[in-house]
Amino acid sequence: MRPTLSSTLWLELLGGLLIALGALVAWGALFIANHPPDPALSKNLLRVRVDLPGFVEGVASRLSVVGAVMAGSGAILFFGAHLLIRTFRAVLGLATAFALGVWLWIRLT
Repeated sequence: MRPTLSSTLWLELLGGLLIALGALVAWGALFIANHPPDPALSKNLLRVRVDLPGFVEGVASRLSVVGAVMAGSGAILFFGAHLLIRTFRAVLGLATAFALGVWLWIRLT
């Protein structure tokens, strides 16, 4: 059974959405990384042992990882929708054959 346009369309839509959101998150990480905090605020927070530049760098680093993962998984969904649907249908067919085989085996014994 060949994948239809409507079945791949949903995966492509989800993939495109993930790519767009991943790009927005990556842009946010770049914005945070390129705008260092105010030195006076950073100096005052160091008095209470809060490393604001290190915290901001960590947040930007984690956001860049999240953006890359979202965009990468979206690209897999968007560009591999046809293959994913074929694979999913094959796995469902094997699961159906297994369930029918178990039912038949129990019925005959």
